[in-house]
Amino acid sequence: MGSKGETPKKKSGSYAIKVAMAVGLGTLLICGIVAIGLIAFSDLFSLSPGTSGSRTYSYDDPYGNMLPDKSTVNASAVTKLNVQYVGDVLYAGGQAIPDNFVIEVVHEDGGTERVTDYESVILNDGFRLSEGENTIEFTYEGLTASIVVNAVNIRNLPYPPNYVLTVVDSEAAQQKVDMLDNGELSFAEALSNISFTGDSQIKALATNGIISMDYIVAENGESYDYFSANMDRVIAQAAGKDAVIVHYGINTLSTSAEERTSRINQYKELLLTLKSACHETRIIVSGVFPVCYTIFSTQQRFEYINDYDFQLCEMCMEIGVEYLSDNAYMMEHQELFSSDGLHLTKEFYTGYWLKNIVTTMGL
Repeated sequence: MGSKGETPKKKSGSYAIKVAMAVGLGTLLICGIVAIGLIAFSDLFSLSPGTSGSRTYSYDDPYGNMLPDKSTVNASAVTKLNVQYVGDVLYAGGQAIPDNFVIEVVHEDGGTERVTDYESVILNDGFRLSEGENTIEFTYEGLTASIVVNAVNIRNLPYPPNYVLTVVDSEAAQQKVDMLDNGELSFAEALSNISFTGDSQIKALATNGIISMDYIVAENGESYDYFSANMDRVIAQAAGKDAVIVHYGINTLSTSAEERTSRINQYKELLLTLKSACHETRIIVSGVFPVCYTIFSTQQRFEYINDYDFQLCEMCMEIGVEYLSDNAYMMEHQELFSSDGLHLTKEFYTGYWLKNIVTTMGL
């Protein structure tokens, strides 16, 4: 009986040992899991934005306060160059305005970005468009794109066109005109950034009390010889201004084609002198004004006004100065001529011409 009672005790002790071992192993396992979790938890919060090699941050990262500096973001590679023309009609013999071309790079992720530091022949002041299709090439960081633009021959038009070498802020220009119309701004104030030179049709700005002679170099009956003799005054007034309006030609207009060409060549040299001296000032040539129908047939030379203006416009395109055309408007508004059929009323200047300078040239 006594020996049989010892056997259960041995079994009980063995069972206790096994339970203890199991509990120990379980405890070690739980501790290991906790330790691993703590290490992972610690590493997670030790990640430093912009320095981790395992994560790339984008600009729409949900952790906005963790965005790295822009310089640390790996930009998507540029794969393509796009070009679009957004300007107005182009003319043969004229220039293309760089700001009228939208140049965009396309990234491999599909994103686009406008660039301005591209290279193109249009940036060369000596480049002139040919009649018809012109292929203009642009390059940027090894990429190349081209666009075909069409240039119109101005001789196919009924009147010479305006030739503008800057992008005009139409909204700002119209706001200035509205202020003139509302009396919030005088013409002297609105055009204080412009000087004028020419003949009696320019001097009329002062005689009509619109613009002070402090901004004008002009005299009745004069033309290119007067312009030449008073070049120093013209330059002094134009310096520092946004633009100088130059208006000559009617008083030396001839029936002789040779004489007309000679005068235009003289005009060309004078404008080049002015351009060289005032290279920061826009030079805008105002074409010869038409005359009223009442006197058109009284002098044969008046028949050549339109053709002469075409030559002036072409000359301006050649040397890179701007041209303001009023032929079409004036031919349709005969009421703007004074009684002599040659000179213009005050309403011409305040109701049309000066506002046209603002809106067309963006001054």
